[in-house]
Amino acid sequence: MTQHAGGTVDCDPQHVSLPRRREMKAVPDDPQTWSALRPALRESWHRSAQFLRDPGSALAPVEMDDGDLDAYRREHPLRQVLPIFEKLLVQPAADAGLVVAIGDAKGRLLWVDGDRKALRIAEGSAFQPGATWSEEAIGTSAPGVALITGQGVQVHQEEHFASSAHQFSCSAAPICNPHTGGLLGVVDLTGGEMAVATHSLPLIQAAISAAEAELKVLPADTGLAQLTTLGTRRPQIGIAAARESLSLRHAEILTLLAWDGSTSGRGHSAGELAELIFGESGHEVTLRAEIVRLRRILRATPAAAGMDLESRPYRLSSPLDLDALTVVTALTAGDRSTALDIYGGALLPNSEAPGILELRQHISAALREALLSDGTPEELLRYLQLSEAARDEQVVYTALRLLPPDSPQRAALVVRMQP
Repeated sequence: MTQHAGGTVDCDPQHVSLPRRREMKAVPDDPQTWSALRPALRESWHRSAQFLRDPGSALAPVEMDDGDLDAYRREHPLRQVLPIFEKLLVQPAADAGLVVAIGDAKGRLLWVDGDRKALRIAEGSAFQPGATWSEEAIGTSAPGVALITGQGVQVHQEEHFASSAHQFSCSAAPICNPHTGGLLGVVDLTGGEMAVATHSLPLIQAAISAAEAELKVLPADTGLAQLTTLGTRRPQIGIAAARESLSLRHAEILTLLAWDGSTSGRGHSAGELAELIFGESGHEVTLRAEIVRLRRILRATPAAAGMDLESRPYRLSSPLDLDALTVVTALTAGDRSTALDIYGGALLPNSEAPGILELRQHISAALREALLSDGTPEELLRYLQLSEAARDEQVVYTALRLLPPDSPQRAALVVRMQP
């Protein structure tokens, strides 16, 4: 499905093909020359002509000042996957003299980075954070076309509708919310001819796939403070894209209180909570000191979404969206696929707190049993990618029993079980 004029689109991993370019040159003020353009760009020029009266002087508008932009970026979901783009795109782009831009679903550029010289040149054409590069704002460009069509696209210099963009070539593709399929934004590679080289668009799409996979294991935005504990040695609390790291001890306390809140809801006394964390009584003073520090952190950070710790007994003042609980809820509903999406590994793997060890075993066993009982071959294969399932012979044998005889996955599973 494609909807123009700023509507939503379904993302399509395919990209616009690049047949041999014709010698006729397309110019904005002569529609008869537009047949020289590839079909997707020709359609974009027709749309662009409705938006830009004077493509010769048009410049992308900068609609957000630094303060508004900083606040908006802190809340945007793509902030969570910036390290992936930094590693997979920005660093290679800088080495190649190119620029990487990440924009939102309306074509507003949020982050622009890469080669220093290329960045300075790009700013001269308003290719900068806060500028809008939608079709409505600046006509045909790779970010604008990608957002409208839901496909990856490459645009050579004079294929841009506005003259101010003619000094660049660019490749771009949309990125979607893996939980809902909705459009999150666009990722663009801009610069010289290297930006539209054969490998450029696949490089962008590989980075987007990695980012979407990361977003998929993060909890969906529920408006509640979210605690990330599964498969990570850096537990975090956050709401939307605003996230803060927690110490292991504070993550243990919040996990135990969140779990209690979803079951009995009666809270824990200082003695009970100390025993769950330290394994024996007599540590109440140490626990109370940690509670004081944790309460101070929760009150000082927006990432906690106003959640606080109440005393006598210890309990959370509001619900906490705990990824471990979401996995168990999904399993209870028979939604093994969602459980696998969220389950990135063992609960707080560094923790040796008895209460956490018990919960860790409970969650791991619940997932394993659900898959052994009702899992599809695809789900079992996904589960076998987890480190805790590396040598689980029963799961391997179950997958072999369910896989079709001609499945190429069978050989890999047989080899996996060799001593």
